[in-house]
Amino acid sequence: MSIRTLALAATILGLTGCASAAPDTPPAIVQVSPAADIAALVSKAQQAAPYPAIAVSVRKGDEVIYEGAVGIADLEQDTSATPETVFAIGSITKSFTSIAISQQVAAGKVDLDAPVGTYLKDYAGPAKDAPVWTLMNHTSGLINFNSQPDFPSGSRREFTRREMRDMFETHDLMFPSGSAFSYSNSGTYLLGLIVEAVSGQTYDQYLTENVLSPLGLEHTYYNLPSRVIPHRAEGYTVTEDGYGNAPLLDPLVPFSAGSLASTVEDIQHYLDAVHRKNLLGDGIRDTLYTQKPFPDGETNPYALGALVIRTWEGHRKIAHAGDIDGFSAYMAYYPDEDVSIVVLANTREVSPTPVGIEQKIARILFDTPRPSNAAGPLTESQITALVGNYDIGSMRIGLDRVGIVAQDGGIAVRFGGTAAPTDAIPLVLISDMTFYAAHDDEMVFSFGAGAKDGAADLTVDYTGGVFAFSKTEE
Repeated sequence: MSIRTLALAATILGLTGCASAAPDTPPAIVQVSPAADIAALVSKAQQAAPYPAIAVSVRKGDEVIYEGAVGIADLEQDTSATPETVFAIGSITKSFTSIAISQQVAAGKVDLDAPVGTYLKDYAGPAKDAPVWTLMNHTSGLINFNSQPDFPSGSRREFTRREMRDMFETHDLMFPSGSAFSYSNSGTYLLGLIVEAVSGQTYDQYLTENVLSPLGLEHTYYNLPSRVIPHRAEGYTVTEDGYGNAPLLDPLVPFSAGSLASTVEDIQHYLDAVHRKNLLGDGIRDTLYTQKPFPDGETNPYALGALVIRTWEGHRKIAHAGDIDGFSAYMAYYPDEDVSIVVLANTREVSPTPVGIEQKIARILFDTPRPSNAAGPLTESQITALVGNYDIGSMRIGLDRVGIVAQDGGIAVRFGGTAAPTDAIPLVLISDMTFYAAHDDEMVFSFGAGAKDGAADLTVDYTGGVFAFSKTEE
């Protein structure tokens, strides 16, 4: 699996912990003036990854700790990026779609427990009987349309809603709705269609009039290529010969799952209005933070608001990533410390990702450096115990298997399995049975207590979340 595939997985983030954003513990101490350290980090990441441009905003309460941009927003016009630069934000769009659905719930127009077919009368697929809430937390069982072999990746042509629905509507469900998790843009696509069906407006119109404008988000847009959007960045791919222009994607392809563009300032304003000040009210925010349990009682870590609430290095964190042709993004809010961090960039498939950049910024703020590398090497018996294939557990994110192989007296990871035709990425030992990936030290691999006996279950902390894998018996 390539770094590009890892970036695609950044649309899903692991979540654990409390579902309330109100601070309930004394705020942690944040360094007084970390702006210079953050600026140096952002500049280094932009050059090393490399990114054409990165924009970053870091705030504590109403205080702007750092807000800036480095690099070029438009390479052909040689336009420098600024905090006012507009980037496509990919799956961060899902959080706005969830607000729209939550508003319809509050107005009594949508019942989250009602079947999808209640609102989409012509829906013919097996998900017509799935409760609406399963579309919000990726438990509907719908396939992910943009991960299918026939998905027109990179196409510049326009699509209709019907054409997009046909990519996933009649496929069999992967599992009974509500019983498991598999990240699916198809589910969020249907949420946009439900918004249209119950409001009588297009998704674009509804979102502009009922979400973006009331929240004062004047620089957040439905990202039509034909639309004149001031300060819009161009998106780029990384090639062997440098950067190439990313496809100009018809917004009806990502639609309610990823069609918005915004600035770091507007995303900060969204975090402030919805999560700090609760301007939408308890009814809507409670829906956004709702976590539904699986049949076995385990809570699904992905909340209905397309938000991820987890504990990272001892700090509660509400977050989500975005990734779309030519762009990548990440937003995070630490409610107990009242700290918010937004990272937007105009390429993907590079490392560190915006998730990694955000976590490095958080390490500066919370004085939580990455632990030093362990001094001692692995023994041969440890290597033998760890080598093998590991299959993902109940939280599917498009990465179903990783392979651990022996390499240069240590171990390395091969995404897709030990026999996958991909390069093996060396793993660097941090401490007893915990490693980070050589290409991204925010990607952490932790083997279970049984590793030395060959029963080596694995958790991987990457793209902002923690995912469990079990060793196969091949």
